Amino acid sequence: MSQQSWWGAHSLVHRARGEVWAHTGRPGAEVGAAALRAETERLAHILRCYGIGPGSTVALHGTPSFTQLWSLFALWSLDAQVVLLEPRLGKAEREALLELSAPQFVITFGGPRGREDVFAGECEVLVRRRGNGRPARTEHCLVQFSSGTTGRPKAVGRTGESLRVELDRLQALVGMVREGERVAVLGPPAHSFFLVAGVLHALRAGACAVFPATQEPDALAEAASRSHVVIGAPSHFAALAHADERFRLPELRLAVSGGDVLDQETAGAFARRYGVLVGQGYGTTETGILATDLSGAAGPGTLGTPVPGVRTRIVGGVLQVHLPHSPYVFEELYEGLSGGEGWMSTQDLVTRDPATGVLRLRGRQSGPRSFAEHGVDPLRVESVLRAHRDVTDAVVLGADALDVLVACGDGLTRTDLGAWCHRFLGPSAASLRYRLVSELPRTASGKVLRDRDRLHGRGWFPCPAAPRPAGKERDESDEGRRRGVHT
Repeated sequence: MSQQSWWGAHSLVHRARGEVWAHTGRPGAEVGAAALRAETERLAHILRCYGIGPGSTVALHGTPSFTQLWSLFALWSLDAQVVLLEPRLGKAEREALLELSAPQFVITFGGPRGREDVFAGECEVLVRRRGNGRPARTEHCLVQFSSGTTGRPKAVGRTGESLRVELDRLQALVGMVREGERVAVLGPPAHSFFLVAGVLHALRAGACAVFPATQEPDALAEAASRSHVVIGAPSHFAALAHADERFRLPELRLAVSGGDVLDQETAGAFARRYGVLVGQGYGTTETGILATDLSGAAGPGTLGTPVPGVRTRIVGGVLQVHLPHSPYVFEELYEGLSGGEGWMSTQDLVTRDPATGVLRLRGRQSGPRSFAEHGVDPLRVESVLRAHRDVTDAVVLGADALDVLVACGDGLTRTDLGAWCHRFLGPSAASLRYRLVSELPRTASGKVLRDRDRLHGRGWFPCPAAPRPAGKERDESDEGRRRGVHT
């Protein structure tokens, strides 16, 4: 476990500078750099008394909080392998991931009952030993699970070297976080983008991290209003764009979106209100940051240009990235790196501008056939559908046929949507099949779910059906509508 000693005596904790390391967006709810170091050392002592040490495996789950971050830093100082779980996981999903990862200990952080969308500051800690847990079998100091938008979530490991390299790349980017700035980290620290590009990068740069007290629009705006840099997901920027008019972002100089696709409407509304274009940070749980467009000049739908030091290529329209080692912790469950010779598929369909090198996202690879065979650009389809006044969101699923999940009210029909798409997309819209739902299904991290098998398992999408007796169609359609699915 030698690579885990990266946290050690010269850790990022001891690089924290200034009087305030972080706060929750509320006046007075601040934590100084000295308190960060003291709390990390105190928790390390307590956890050591439980028998946690080098090579121990520990899962963290629960309310986002300073206590959660102190525990993470303390475990790293003990050379333990940390399995970081998303706070919004349901009980069944959490137990399935614990069964897969088999940690020796589970640390749970308590907060307001039923509220995973808060940042609680300090909170109750419960340490529980699992009898069937296994010690670390790899050199990874951090284990997270991929979002699972197009398949089963994978256990992804990051070594100390991998995290160091990503932080070096972030620090080298022109315009990123500067010493003494305040950085609003709007998403949960358990998410890889917000942990590394937000919390760890701010800590290394000597900046102050600002966490919203809740995920309510006013709390997000309160955190952003005090900050020079805002790091969030598209949903956060949508909330800020439509926040109460009393909120201003007078010191904002940089806004970076990551984790999902930023749509044109949100980008335009944010820029018009605050005078700052939303930039893009693109990466995966396996690789960390891959490409950026910090200025936002390339516009929504682009991923930016590859970060210096990252090797990428496009094969069959799919972006691949080169990794020196497989990031997957349980190799027996996965095929490892696809493409051979260390190339991993991101499953993102992209094109590269030959003049600028900018990568443009076209959609996700979610079936054996490419979107090009249908003559359809999935992101263009989603954008057209979102422009309809009665549509709240949409996602294209690519496979042998192109199915589209459309979140809308009861008054809209598939005929209406077909006519709307034909108006803007022309004949290519004829290949689309629409399923109307009250809201789009999402993963625990908030990303739209795009995998057919998981959609079927959750009751959102049917498997290929055998011929059914006459008269059944109406009954099953009515039952689906009651569950929120309009067939």
